[in-house]
Amino acid sequence: MTLNTVSSFFGLLYGSIQEFIFTNLAGPILYRLDLMSWAEDVYDGIDWFLFGCIQILLIVLVLRTWERLQPAESQARFSKASISDVIYTLFHRLGIFHGLIFICLSGFFFELDSFLHDFRFDRLNVEGWWPGITSVPWISFLIYLILLDFVDYIYHRASHHFNWWWQLHALHHSQRVMTAWSDNRNHILDDILRALVFAFFALLIGVTPSQFIFLVVLSQFIQSWQHANIRVDLGWAKYFLVSPIFHRMHHAVGYGYEAAGKPGVLGGCNFGVLFPWWDMIFSTAIFTTEACPTGVEDLQLSDNLLLQQWQTLCNAMQKLKNSPVFSYSKDHEISK
Repeated sequence: MTLNTVSSFFGLLYGSIQEFIFTNLAGPILYRLDLMSWAEDVYDGIDWFLFGCIQILLIVLVLRTWERLQPAESQARFSKASISDVIYTLFHRLGIFHGLIFICLSGFFFELDSFLHDFRFDRLNVEGWWPGITSVPWISFLIYLILLDFVDYIYHRASHHFNWWWQLHALHHSQRVMTAWSDNRNHILDDILRALVFAFFALLIGVTPSQFIFLVVLSQFIQSWQHANIRVDLGWAKYFLVSPIFHRMHHAVGYGYEAAGKPGVLGGCNFGVLFPWWDMIFSTAIFTTEACPTGVEDLQLSDNLLLQQWQTLCNAMQKLKNSPVFSYSKDHEISK
């Protein structure tokens, strides 16, 4: 049995499942609601659902098994604190969160393209940089992956820089029992903002819808692995891919969110999402073999998902209210 035979079999199986879901579930619902104009988008949305199912299956069968065989720290088989993380993961991986935002922004970019074309300005389409080279699908995909990872690095550092933003992002860092389920433990506002930024730059550099889904799915699964309670030595490869231990240092109490030697001052290390290169270039990398305790000091959040969202939103609003911008506006009004 050749590789082509196997890939063809799974391709046909995948297509059959997608067709079955649309024909027997999604299609009839759209017809009853008189929304058949959405049929194409919904059909494509099934891709997000199916790829999410594959990710969930791999997390359960591969990553959770790996955690039991090579744990970074001793943990209960399933902690109560992980229940909300599982719900976050199911919401993100089985939904079409990124896909919806990408579709919405696509319309905006179509209009923007038409407007800027009159001024002889085009988007930064990677495939047109070096025809014959960057137009090769796997090469353009790799370039997209690297460029978008740099965007993620900048975004991630920014979320650690502004106090109000950190209060939202602190939900992600608050997990003291970090597992393969912990990647999507985020505040919904932070998720929406990050998805908007990611989709905006993806469209700016010419990522197509079919490439976008693979970029997101690949990135998501790698990040699930990075959050897993796994002790693995990548050797020299640790300089090319963020490992679970490298990322665990980013979540470490007193290291991952505080400036070195300045307790209570926002900062941190190991912000890279897929590649550690950006941390190495901007001197924010700490390579270690130690599995440090994770969490945020003096931050106690409920195990209830909805309460977590409300608590971190209140914290963020309080910090925003006390920020210099709001303080200046308040003082300016008083002086009047």
